Amino acid sequence: MKRALVLAGGGAKGSYQVGVWKALQELGWRPDIITGTSVGCLNGALFVLDKYEVARDMWLTIQNRDVIRLPGEAHPGPLAAFLQDVIRGGGLNVEPLEDIVYTLLDEAAMRRAPIRYGLVTVQQKPYKALQLTLEEIPEGQLADYMLASAACFPAFRPRTIDGKSFIDGGYSDVMPAGLAHRMGAGEAICVNIDGMGLNRPAPEGLDCRVIESHWELGNMLFFDPETAARNIELGYWDTLRSFGRIRGSAYALRTGDGPWLEDLLRERYLPLMARTVERAPSFALTEKAALALFDRCTDPDLAVFEVAAEAAGVDPTRLYSGPEFCTAFIQAFGRERAERYAPLFAPEEGRDLKETVQAIARPAEAVAAALFYALTGPAVQPDAVQDKAGDLPGPAALPAD
Repeated sequence: MKRALVLAGGGAKGSYQVGVWKALQELGWRPDIITGTSVGCLNGALFVLDKYEVARDMWLTIQNRDVIRLPGEAHPGPLAAFLQDVIRGGGLNVEPLEDIVYTLLDEAAMRRAPIRYGLVTVQQKPYKALQLTLEEIPEGQLADYMLASAACFPAFRPRTIDGKSFIDGGYSDVMPAGLAHRMGAGEAICVNIDGMGLNRPAPEGLDCRVIESHWELGNMLFFDPETAARNIELGYWDTLRSFGRIRGSAYALRTGDGPWLEDLLRERYLPLMARTVERAPSFALTEKAALALFDRCTDPDLAVFEVAAEAAGVDPTRLYSGPEFCTAFIQAFGRERAERYAPLFAPEEGRDLKETVQAIARPAEAVAAALFYALTGPAVQPDAVQDKAGDLPGPAALPAD
C-alpha cells in the first residue's frame, strides 16, 4: 500500500511541518507521495529533495522581509498610502519569496526523485481548481506553479502563468488528501496547521492519520524565527505522540514512568477534590468546564495535569519525565496564584464565596490551584505551600530521574 504525506497550507505556520518531517525520518516512516497546498507544497518540495536541514535552517532564519516586499520600503509613508499601493498592486509583492524558491528548487532532481509530488492551485478567471501531479506540470514551470499555490490572495498578488492568473490552492483544498488518493495512496499522514481555506474530508478508501497541534502556531502572515523554532518542536513531539512514542495530549511526557502521574492524581488530587466539592458543590462543574476547554485530548488520564500546566504556562516544547512535569508546573504556577483560591481547599470551613465565583470565571486556573495544593500540601497557611523542585510531601516520593 502506498503512503502519502499531505501538507496543508497555512503561511508562516508551515514551520510546524518541518518538525513533523524530522520525527517521521527518525521513525523510519517514508512516503511514496507528497502533496501540498500553499506553504505545504513549498515544504513538500524540500522534503522530496531530502533537504530537511535546508528547510529547517530556512525557517529558523526567515523573516517577513524575506517573504514580501512592502510598497515604498525605501521611503516609508503613511498607512493610507501603503494600503493604496497594496490594492493597486493586487496584493503584496512576494519577490523575496520567489528568490527563495528559485534558489532552493532543483526541478530536474524533483522529477528524478523516488517520491511523487503534487500540488493544488486555483485559476482565477474562469474559476477553476487545479490538482496537479508533477508529471502534469510542464517542464520548467514547477516553481511558477508552486508560487501560484502559495499566492494567498488578496494578501499576496496572484501568480501569472502563460497569461492566466492563479491564486492560493487553499481556495479549493487546503489539505489535498484527495490528490494523494488519486495518485495511488492508500494511507496518509495529513498535517493540519489550521490555515485558511476549504478543508475537504478525506476521500473514502484513504486511511488518514491527522497530525495537528493543540497550541496556537502564530499568525500565518508573520514570519519569525523564534515562533518557527517553537513550531518545529511542537510538530516533532506531536508526531512522536501520534505514533505512541510519548504520552500526553499537548505536552510531551515520557512513557517510562509508568502510572506515576496517575498515582499522584489518585492519592492527592482526588481526595482534595472530594473534600472541596463536599463544601462547594459548584466546584465539580468548574472542573468539568476546565477539562472541556482542553480540546484534542488523547490521554484523558492526564488531562488534569495538562490543563493545569497550560494554565500555569509550562513550556510545551520539551520532553518531561513525571517528576520534571510536576516540578515545572509547581514552579510556573507559584504560591501567589494558588493563594487566590486557598479558602476553597482549606481543611476547615471558610468564607469562600469570592473564590467560588473566581473559580467559575477561571476554571482552568482554579483546577491548577487545586492540583498545586494537592501536590504541595494543605492550604492552611502560606508557609505550608512548598514550591521548590523536589519538595513534594506526602505518600508518593519522587522517583530518581
